[in-house]
Amino acid sequence: MDRLFKPLLLVIYAGFFTSPVISQDLSGDQIIAALQQGGYIIFMRHANAPGELPTAATADAGNVKLERQLDDKGKRDAVSFGEAIRRLNIPISSIESSPSFRTRETARLAGFTNVVLREFLLQEASEMPDAIVNSLRSELKRQQESGNRLMVSHSGNIMAIFPDLYPYIEQGEALIVDPTGANYVLVARIPITEWQNF
Repeated sequence: MDRLFKPLLLVIYAGFFTSPVISQDLSGDQIIAALQQGGYIIFMRHANAPGELPTAATADAGNVKLERQLDDKGKRDAVSFGEAIRRLNIPISSIESSPSFRTRETARLAGFTNVVLREFLLQEASEMPDAIVNSLRSELKRQQESGNRLMVSHSGNIMAIFPDLYPYIEQGEALIVDPTGANYVLVARIPITEWQNF
């Protein structure tokens, strides 16, 4: 597991950002053990969704606004992600999604219910209002009483909070954030296809 996970920790340089703080290198075992204890935020980009918009004939059920939607890969990855979370006994106590179809479908196909829709997770533009960015920062500092908080969002939101993240956030990739210190700390990033390998 450690051999697999170490190449994924591409943002582990102390002091790389003024905010947020970046942690020291953690192994895959340590990350999973930490998530099993709870108290973290899984800040995730939706699963794979091509840029081409569907037609009325090709839209998935429920996609009444003909928004971008998950392709077959995205659907499989979302299902596998949810299965891995349950197999690994990672407690999820709060599930939040942007109102977009592709984020809602990522959460639904992962098997999560009681998903709360959050407008502040919807922003996709590279330039976002300060109010939205500040709201996201505040949310990433909010601690859970138990379990972990899953937030399914978009690249615009994620890159606004982590502007120096390299490489760019992939579809389905999750950032593991520790909100418990004086400032939130990014401890790992996990592509959606890697959860099943733990």
